[in-house]
Formats: sequence, structure tokens, C-alpha cells
Amino acid sequence: MQYPLSRDEHVAMARYLSSIRKQLQDASDLFTARYGKDSSIAEVAVKALVSSTMLEHELMLLESDGDSPAERPVERTGTRSY
Repeated sequence: MQYPLSRDEHVAMARYLSSIRKQLQDASDLFTARYGKDSSIAEVAVKALVSSTMLEHELMLLESDGDSPAERPVERTGTRSY
């Protein structure tokens, strides 16, 4: 699989998404504390947090799926299949 992002872009985007997730966590915590967990603003903040977490996770999956065979760890099972 060829990356649509360069390696540097991928690393930068991972840092950027992590920062966004942390900021949304802070906002979610604040709205929940001030307005209650059942308020609409707290619910929207939680949904935004979940979305950013999912996006960050998808980016990590792309990284693991896109590793070249040379970059993957070798699994040794002790058995051979022919």
C-alpha cells in the first residue's frame, strides 16, 4: 500500500490529532462538570471527542497496515508449513 501522506506528514498529523483529542477531552470534561452529563452541549462534546478518537485510531491503523515487510517484526512460530 502506498501512503497518500509522506512519512513526515503522517507523523505530524498523528501529533496534531492527538492534540485535538486532548483539547476536546478538556472541553468535554468542562461542559460535563458545568452543565451535567445529560446536557446537550456535553453530549455534543462527547461525540466530538469520540469522533476525534476514532480518526486518530484510523490513522494508527493506516500506519500498521502500511508497514513494508522489511519494517514488520518477524514472527517465529517454530513450525513450518509447506
